[in-house]
Amino acid sequence: MLLLEPGESGSRIPRSDRRYEHVRKVLKKRPGDRLLAGIVDGAVGSALLRELDDAGLVLEFEAEGEAPPLAPIVLVLGFPRPIQAARILRDLTSLGLSRIELTLTELGEKSYAQSDLFAKGEVRRHLVEGAEQACNPRLPAVGAHWSLERCLDALGEAETRSPGTLSPGSRLVLHPYGAPERMGSGEPLEPPVLLAVGPERGWTEAETRLFASRGFRSMSLGSRILRTETAALAASALALARLGLA
Repeated sequence: MLLLEPGESGSRIPRSDRRYEHVRKVLKKRPGDRLLAGIVDGAVGSALLRELDDAGLVLEFEAEGEAPPLAPIVLVLGFPRPIQAARILRDLTSLGLSRIELTLTELGEKSYAQSDLFAKGEVRRHLVEGAEQACNPRLPAVGAHWSLERCLDALGEAETRSPGTLSPGSRLVLHPYGAPERMGSGEPLEPPVLLAVGPERGWTEAETRLFASRGFRSMSLGSRILRTETAALAASALALARLGLA
């Protein structure tokens, strides 16, 4: 699905925009053709390619309905390596999570939070690419925090301001050690779900105690130790399945 920003319908998109090359060389569209399209965080439908020349292209969007809502899953994620972060954000958006909260952790690299991906505001581009892949223009909210405690406090404050929005029916923290319950089994989860996945070096004992004090249940993905990227996607997919959404 090609995504347009609000107000882009009928306006010229310059040749330098990545969508120009996609429409012209990948989709091989010509003026008069239609393609699947959506408005970011809005409607889905189709777009008429009115103009396509060396200067750019013009698309006329026609709405057919509102996009389906995002899944009621909030993911707390230890800051991954920047090269991983772009892929994780894109793929989690494709899965349809409603919110992603990135946090520094005791064993995490502080420099990860200062990478160009976050410092220069490149996050949104990867969210859009994930939404295009999923054919759903809704984007998750993304936050960043300097410690796990601040992250959990912020989620609690959000719940105080808007009761019911972030008070999970299921609070789950992924931890490979001492977790008798497997993420892929058990009773269906009650929405919304608050899911936590640690950085490459994992959670410390102090952090697991903090999770326990906030009502989190410790869960495991099995006996193998996974990369953050793999664990985040696997846990999110299993949460969707246990919610009956996959």
